Amino acid sequence: MFKGIKTIFFLFFLNLIQSSFAQSGILFSETGLKTALELGKSENKPIMLWCYATWCPHCKYMKTEVFPNLRVADFFNRNFVTVAQDMEKGEGIELNNELKISSFPTFIFYSTNGEIVFRIEGELKPTAFITEGKNALTPQKQLPHLKEQFDKDVRNSENCFEYIHALKKAGMDLSEPVNKHFATQTDKQLLSEVNWRIFSNGISDFNSRVFQFVIGHQKEYSDIASPERVKHKLDYEVKALLSPLVEVTDTLNYVLKREQAAKIQSYSTDSLIFNYDLKIWEFSHNWQKYAECCLQSADKFSSNNPAKLSEIAGNFLKHIEKLALLQQALHWANHSLSLDEEYDTYLLCAKLYMKLKDSPNALKMSENAKNLARKFGWEGTEAEQLLKEIH
Repeated sequence: MFKGIKTIFFLFFLNLIQSSFAQSGILFSETGLKTALELGKSENKPIMLWCYATWCPHCKYMKTEVFPNLRVADFFNRNFVTVAQDMEKGEGIELNNELKISSFPTFIFYSTNGEIVFRIEGELKPTAFITEGKNALTPQKQLPHLKEQFDKDVRNSENCFEYIHALKKAGMDLSEPVNKHFATQTDKQLLSEVNWRIFSNGISDFNSRVFQFVIGHQKEYSDIASPERVKHKLDYEVKALLSPLVEVTDTLNYVLKREQAAKIQSYSTDSLIFNYDLKIWEFSHNWQKYAECCLQSADKFSSNNPAKLSEIAGNFLKHIEKLALLQQALHWANHSLSLDEEYDTYLLCAKLYMKLKDSPNALKMSENAKNLARKFGWEGTEAEQLLKEIH
């Protein structure tokens, strides 16, 4: 009887401890990095610095969903001195500049002698967070070791990839080791799976020798890696190159950078460039360039996209007066209808016919719009008004 009571009491006490521990989670100090480094040295424990910002949603997720996790709290509280720092207040501002943090949250791991040995950024699930914590404790996974291995032989592709992979997870600059490594590689050596991975993670300069080599050997890299990986990388770089220029309507630099992107000459990247062309000429109200772009490429890249065809035809209706171009816009609008019967597209066709002085077909398209609206119980006011206008 007494043993049973002792067991029940022990289980209750253990559950109470676990509940309290889970609620407290990782025991972050807010006394600053310097104090944490001193404590780590005295306790012979490495230090984990959590760099956060109060507005960061990923930081809030880690704080509410990951740090309180029992396994996470147990692992990090046992193995590290943990310290938190708002990088936009107090000493965090200077520390942020020193550490060159590009995104939040970032976790920086220090050895007992204050050397940065590991670093990761971004939101992680509990199991992944513990895995990265274990990596931070493993000398072979730490940045000083990986750098040392790379520096011993910069020609070694495997060592280079391991090092830059760690740097990328850390949100740190990869350019120096990547450029050093590729400077040692012949064209034949570039055609390897590991060098593809180094390129994919570390090269974005369209004018670099390696990028130009990849452009000229897309088929070989598709065989080495996969067509999907090659497409993803090249598409990503075109977006990174052109999208910021489109957003600010920088037409001068856009034209220059577009020439670089166009050298890739793949259907996927050419399609992206076409859509960026449409945006920048529309944003800059250069309807002549817009029309030239559509005449050259709309049939190739939008022939199966009814929404895009209607959008283009609608812009021609609003901004183009040349009859031959309006006829072309009508062709795209009619093709859009053949792919997807839409009320608005019927109205668009009717307006284009009216602008072309073709009242019979304008009437027909307006009637079709009215009938479609009636069929689905939609409001057909615009179709009714258009019919009156035509009559």
